[in-house]
Amino acid sequence: MSKRLRICDAAIIVLRETDNPAVMHGDDGLLKLIADRAGSRSKKWGPFLADYIIGALAKCPGDLFPAYTVSAHGNRRVRIFYLPEVAE
Repeated sequence: MSKRLRICDAAIIVLRETDNPAVMHGDDGLLKLIADRAGSRSKKWGPFLADYIIGALAKCPGDLFPAYTVSAHGNRRVRIFYLPEVAE
């Protein structure tokens, strides 16, 4: 039986492996990798996967630093989660 990771722990691992400083809504590839690493990806999430992962990070960011930024598409505010070493 495989042990599931918390979303925030999986996010830190994936961000460091892919050399990304942060993850935000719209980073679909990263969000899918995070869900896969956490063991919570399912076909049922479909287009709601990003909302699920970002929502989980908002509830429990772990060591990630939450903030807001403006998206490149549509100029709207979205959540972004930075690695601790980047946020300092």
